[in-house]
Amino acid sequence: MPGRRSPLSRELVLRAALDLVDEEGVEALTMRRLGRALGIEAMSLYGYVRSKQDLIEGVVEQVFRQMPLIVPGPGLWQDRIRRHAAAYRQVLLDHPNAVRLVAGRPLITEGTAAFVESALAELTSMGLELPLADRVLGVIASFTLGLVSEQVGNAGRDEATRPLRDDISAERFPFVAQLDEMKPVDYDHEFELGLDFIVAGLERLLEASAAAADDDTGYDKVIG
Repeated sequence: MPGRRSPLSRELVLRAALDLVDEEGVEALTMRRLGRALGIEAMSLYGYVRSKQDLIEGVVEQVFRQMPLIVPGPGLWQDRIRRHAAAYRQVLLDHPNAVRLVAGRPLITEGTAAFVESALAELTSMGLELPLADRVLGVIASFTLGLVSEQVGNAGRDEATRPLRDDISAERFPFVAQLDEMKPVDYDHEFELGLDFIVAGLERLLEASAAAADDDTGYDKVIG
């Protein structure tokens, strides 16, 4: 007898949706196309997802579930921040077609809450108050996502340069004109440089937070 088809579940539907985005792009993510990939009618998908919006949020959750939860460990917090950010970047690069979906879904959902919770636990354990930890997490995520978006967008070009129009005046804009002669963008280097700025800023915030605690001057002074 032929083998039975494995019963579907929301998890299997969402995995198939992410696979479809990976292989064919965001534009291919329709109920009809996904149903065909799963061998079912498009309307049957509504037994597993409430709407197209719910499907998209589910795809984003699938991406976040591939990110390792942040577990406090030994060593310098600066090194841990770099490792966590690098892991986030790598997962995004593993799913370049889904980056646009991740960028468009900043809200925390059930499927992304575990990752966000672990990140906030790490940042507060370093001495940041929760509101400031949330802002710092947003900065790290936005920087990483923005750089990956640029890298993914340039992936189809031979060189990720900053193209200039021919009518840019070298006399009026001497520095801008030189950009066309510079080497292609090294995204690994730019990522490390950006993390240097973020870590330096975090060090300053932690110093200010500690000083505010010693002086009993209040939290508002630290984040003002």
